[in-house]
Amino acid sequence: MEINLLTHAACVQLVTPALTRRGRGRIVAVSSVLTQLGRVDLAAYIAAKSGLEGLVRALARELGPHGVTINCVRAGSIEVPAEQAVVPDHAAMVVRQLDRQCIKRRGLPDDIAAAVGFLAGPDAGFITGQCLTVDGSWCMA
Repeated sequence: MEINLLTHAACVQLVTPALTRRGRGRIVAVSSVLTQLGRVDLAAYIAAKSGLEGLVRALARELGPHGVTINCVRAGSIEVPAEQAVVPDHAAMVVRQLDRQCIKRRGLPDDIAAAVGFLAGPDAGFITGQCLTVDGSWCMA
């Protein structure tokens, strides 16, 4: 809860006064497709990320009138070096993951960064309170 929800809320609380004074700004949080799918043994993580998505929707209503948008990127299975150390039978996990996705490659940090960049940029000025799912269509919600 501390890392996946409360830290986000604290950061938003710190930046919103300056953004609302300027009359414009963008905030982008990162969530997880597991808020839509669920998973055994990750209830606390999923609850925190679900809370983050609720926070984004609530703050969209509060900050929108001040010219500030807030959205989130709902990340799928993203390939990172640490997963090889913590995922037993990593090769089998990769095969299972690719079977679930329409796009048959692992997601990369750059895929998430591109979505964040879009939501933070000028072309997303009329988008707020949304979660953009970036997961190779693992979760089509």
